[in-house]
Amino acid sequence: DIVIIGGGPAGLSAAIYAGRALRSVLVIDKGEGRWSYNQHNENYLGFPQGISAKHLREVGKKQAQKFGADFVDDEIKTIKKRAKGFAFKGMNKTYLGRTVIFSTGVKDHFPSFEGAEKYIGRSLFWCLLCDGYKIRGKRVAVLGFDDQAVDTCMHLRKYTKDLVFLTNCDETGDKVSPEKKALLKKMRIPLHYGSIAEAKGSRGYIREICLDSGVKVKADVLFSRQGYSPNVDLATQLGVILEGKGYIKTDVNKRTNIPGVYAAGDVTSETAHQIVTAAFEGATASIS
Repeated sequence: DIVIIGGGPAGLSAAIYAGRALRSVLVIDKGEGRWSYNQHNENYLGFPQGISAKHLREVGKKQAQKFGADFVDDEIKTIKKRAKGFAFKGMNKTYLGRTVIFSTGVKDHFPSFEGAEKYIGRSLFWCLLCDGYKIRGKRVAVLGFDDQAVDTCMHLRKYTKDLVFLTNCDETGDKVSPEKKALLKKMRIPLHYGSIAEAKGSRGYIREICLDSGVKVKADVLFSRQGYSPNVDLATQLGVILEGKGYIKTDVNKRTNIPGVYAAGDVTSETAHQIVTAAFEGATASIS
């Protein structure tokens, strides 16, 4: 009855609700996404000690399976409309479904340097709401090349005064306005140009960041604000309408412009990107 593309919080929530409604449900996931990071979530209701993204995904999958949802590890390459639904062509197999929920999330644009993946979620953060609290009193390097990154840097002053701003590009590549550069100077936050050549640390925790300019910055945390982009390639194959910066447009019931096609989670909005909102949207799409 329902094929769900993406097995993060939105997809899992949708699968649980659909399974409990006695619908046949297939969740197709290629094993990537924010749930696969080494992140420990402390702001999701019901877990006073926090819960890792991987563990939440694991228990969420078991919960969905309890109510009859099936899971398959695959990457869908193409989707085509059929007389009674849709055909989803994976790497080696084709799946058929009457309806589809896209919970494909976003792709984060993390800095590229050797070993970067081992720091993600431990000392390489990206979400002010999720991770701001974790940086209290620490040495923080904020990474970004536009005014939005500077705004994040200003918000982080609530948590720490030991801040440095890195553009991760040379002076010809940054888009920071003169006004924001003046604000950094006023707040006595150093600004350094240059790409990250290396990060020194151990067990996923950064100690020092080395730029290709030769500058070395002592830091406990690298806060990346290089942005992200929604994973909408599959949705656009069906003619789904996008809005804003390329996110899937839905109504309040998470319906798209194509009958039988729904979307939930980070792929539907540039803002929020919280587990609680993803779970809500997944439930809403499934109920709808």
